[in-house]
Amino acid sequence: MSGAPSLWLVGLNHRIAPVAVRERLAFRGEVLPEALRQLRTAAACHEAAILSTCNRVELYLVADHEESEMRRRILTFLTAFHNLAEHDFAPSLYWMREAEAARHLFEVAASIDSQILGETEILSQTRGAFRAASEAGAAGPMLGAIFQRAFFLSKELRGQGGIGHARASVSFAAVKLAEKIFESLKGRRVLVVGTGEMAGGILRTLKAGGVGDAVVLSRTLERAEAFAAAEGGKAGTLDQLPEYLLWADIVLVSTAAPHYLIRPEMVTPVMAKRRGKPLFFIDISVPRNVDPAVNKLDDTFLYDIDDLESVADEGRRVRQEIAEHWRPRLADEAHTLLLRLKDCNTDQTARRLLEHANELRAAEVAALMKGLNLDEAAARKVAHALERFQGRLLHGPLSVLREAAREGDGIGAAQWISRFFHLHQGHGGGEAPKGAPGEGSQNQA
Repeated sequence: MSGAPSLWLVGLNHRIAPVAVRERLAFRGEVLPEALRQLRTAAACHEAAILSTCNRVELYLVADHEESEMRRRILTFLTAFHNLAEHDFAPSLYWMREAEAARHLFEVAASIDSQILGETEILSQTRGAFRAASEAGAAGPMLGAIFQRAFFLSKELRGQGGIGHARASVSFAAVKLAEKIFESLKGRRVLVVGTGEMAGGILRTLKAGGVGDAVVLSRTLERAEAFAAAEGGKAGTLDQLPEYLLWADIVLVSTAAPHYLIRPEMVTPVMAKRRGKPLFFIDISVPRNVDPAVNKLDDTFLYDIDDLESVADEGRRVRQEIAEHWRPRLADEAHTLLLRLKDCNTDQTARRLLEHANELRAAEVAALMKGLNLDEAAARKVAHALERFQGRLLHGPLSVLREAAREGDGIGAAQWISRFFHLHQGHGGGEAPKGAPGEGSQNQA
């Protein structure tokens, strides 16, 4: 450890890394608890959260390393956890710190940084990332305050800012792609492989677009039946996949499987029986679940999550203008929140220092009075003299705290003063300020 705890962000997204890279760094939901445990150990950090979606993989951490040490630790963790060579992904990573990292999280939660501006899935995914970190004991007061503020600002932007008014989700973009292949969606049969939240959104949007029958396949029939009961459609299991590939017009794949579920050797005999009838795949899974080689077969059309970038709708220009309008506000919010967290820390340290000094002085005065036979006036003079001495002694440390808070290094000053006076404050991140913006039950992940 070499300084004050800072907020760090390490990640990659759809703008700088293709899906072939993103899928190799993805963290599936079931591995998050272990990934968080290993990340905290490898990075020697105080807090951590992992946001992993089809468009991005981002690590949020609170740590007090120098930049070179932080980079070494994170790269070591990613190479070991995913069994990759550093050169396979390191050039695609972005590194942010403090207010820049908080601003980025605010933009992500508000879908300003999304492939499809205004899409709704990312807020739920961000909440899920924070929930997983909290349940794993990896999220502490700093990440708690920052994520909660991100949720609050996302709600405000969608409600008052207008970015969520136009239809712009991954689900809607997938439907728009389907409409490019088929003249009409009316009566088309859709096969949905996967039972996650995104699959549900796709199915609901397809129904609104006029599709006919739907079948939902999952690894277990119970899960497929529960999904079909909630969203409509017939349920089946993945071993029926070849049968329903012959039946379907549109195949929408969205699962957490770490490998290809649909390969050319499965699709080739199906296409021979379809006799020229096209089959349209949209694979929004990361890692991808449809082998890209499927797209080389006759009469098959395969799009992955990166292809959604080419899907523009009538509201895109308007949403882009709204996003640009909000970016300065989110940057100001990030700067203000980080300063507030640091100020809160220095205030708490100053209070602890005064309380500590008062306790020591009171104990010394009591012990001194027992050994002296002083009248009341003399006793008051002694007590007052020790109080003045305490004030003069603490003037320097308290001034340092105030000056450091103004200069943006309140956490560092609080940490060193806590160590020097043995205040046992912890790692120096402080507690989230009571009444901090964004706190409240409506924003809980």
